[in-house]
Amino acid sequence: MSDPNLITQRQIQELQDGHERLRKADTTALYLPWAQRVLNPFPLASSGAAWGDSSLPWEVYMLAFYISVFVNGTNNGTNFWTIALVASPSSTTLASVTTSAISGSTFTRLSDVTITQPSSTDNWLQLVLTATLSPAAIFVTPAVALLRIGN
Repeated sequence: MSDPNLITQRQIQELQDGHERLRKADTTALYLPWAQRVLNPFPLASSGAAWGDSSLPWEVYMLAFYISVFVNGTNNGTNFWTIALVASPSSTTLASVTTSAISGSTFTRLSDVTITQPSSTDNWLQLVLTATLSPAAIFVTPAVALLRIGN
């Protein structure tokens, strides 16, 4: 004959184990669309302006900032672009990358996984490109991996 307390303890343990597996399960990251303000390539004359925007319709946890770039000519350690992911309305820079270490006229993927999390009141993202000296125009395609944590 089985001990009912032992059976109950096993059932509770199975439920706890199942809950833990669900808690640790991989969750697919979301990638929100961007609305482009300035057409590619982003020109030197637009330095310091926002390339585009993405809405934050809920509170999020950001995992990584990825961007594919192509600097259409001059780009080096002294003539380069800094690309910042900025949360608004707080104007907090969440992540940034530079093109200083890449050669011009080369397709390159850059990333930043050390992201500052946006505040709960931030409701959109901006991609701000700033030139140092005189790099060539740049083509950009951004992506932000995030998890939805709020309503």
